[in-house]
Amino acid sequence: MCAFSCCLLVTLSVPLLLFATLLVPEISSAFYRAQVSYFDGTGLLVAGLISTGRHFTYCLGDYLGCVKDQFAKELTETFSWETGVGLVAIFAPSMAYHGDKVGTIYFSHEEYRRWAYDPAAGRPPDMMVASNKTSLPAGVLPDLSPSILLNFDTGSEEHTARRQLLADGLPALAYGAKLPGFMAPQHVSPSDGSKKAAVFDTIGYNLFRSLFGVDVAEVLPAIFEYDATFTPAVLGAPLLGFQGRKLAEIRASVMRKVEQGDVARKFMELAEERGMPGKERLDEMVWIALFAGYGGTSNLAYETLKMIQKDPKLVKLFRADPDAFMLEAARVRPPVGGMNPVQYRNSTKISFSSIGKIWNAKTGELAMLLSSGANRDPQVFKNPHDFVPGRENAERLLSWNNEWGDFKSCPSVAGCPAAPRGCPGTFLSMNLAKQTVAFFIDKIPLAPSEL
Repeated sequence: MCAFSCCLLVTLSVPLLLFATLLVPEISSAFYRAQVSYFDGTGLLVAGLISTGRHFTYCLGDYLGCVKDQFAKELTETFSWETGVGLVAIFAPSMAYHGDKVGTIYFSHEEYRRWAYDPAAGRPPDMMVASNKTSLPAGVLPDLSPSILLNFDTGSEEHTARRQLLADGLPALAYGAKLPGFMAPQHVSPSDGSKKAAVFDTIGYNLFRSLFGVDVAEVLPAIFEYDATFTPAVLGAPLLGFQGRKLAEIRASVMRKVEQGDVARKFMELAEERGMPGKERLDEMVWIALFAGYGGTSNLAYETLKMIQKDPKLVKLFRADPDAFMLEAARVRPPVGGMNPVQYRNSTKISFSSIGKIWNAKTGELAMLLSSGANRDPQVFKNPHDFVPGRENAERLLSWNNEWGDFKSCPSVAGCPAAPRGCPGTFLSMNLAKQTVAFFIDKIPLAPSEL
């Protein structure tokens, strides 16, 4: 009996000990280089999943604040900034299930920008970020139409028309828009800055007041639940039928609130005037608001507050120039992890000289883009790992897919030829994140040296 138990213990201990060695950053980096150099197909997929597990373990599950940076670090150490593209095992279960085991990932500022500014960049019609839409249960996608803005090629007629509708029908998206005064929900106080739900509730409350002129206070707990349920699908994790039904139920409760406002009525009327189904376009906009508007903006505010709580001397930097501070925070903690997968419209041969490989990307193959790499490209940002509000080239960050400096050349990002793939709510997102951080730092004590 002892012999069997001891044998079993050794059998289990060996892989655990090997996995534990990957927690050493240098060993993890060497493992990543080895897997992309010597493995292909299923072998690379399995090795990549081990690396992904290592990153989540090392980061204690903190995807936005740590895991993405681990991916970027190993990618940029293995492949050159000059090439700006690497190989990656597809960690999203949905993509792997549908045959996308290994793919390319663009991480340099130049290569990310090349895709994000291409007026004819291809986008897959069957993907919702890292989930194939056929894998998603009913309720995850907009109720009235599963055809979403993310799925249209940049510059296509439908993509342009829908974005222009957002620019013209939603005044809050405009640069310098007149917004209602910032207010925290009644149950939230400045001392709640370390509580994720409090930060997210504050963003959600002000987002819907600004965007649609409605009060969603009573459904804020449901919206927080919505984001927690929805986020795994963004990363390609499976959702069950009951989760899809719950998402649809929550979204419907928000939709009922939104429809009571004048903004929604005028938005639908404008859509109908342009030959679009008004209710369908509003339904999509509520979906976008809950996904990118609420989720992305809340994460930017929350991750920024976490940085400040860890390093109180940042309070003084924020108060000195909130705009510059938040732009730098968005560079290092981008609210948009990367563009929805792009799709090669022609076969493309890519040479990875650093690992001695050639990759033949087929027509229709997907590729990923990583903002956490592009925003730390030393070719654009000097000392990219330092936190420097007001840094040189600060407005060149790609945290909302196109550059902030280009966004400012247009009245609204939603209809901006200079930034064809920028997130429509960029200006509103930054405004709300900045005001939310300002509200909560009132109760963060200054560092002793700043007193």
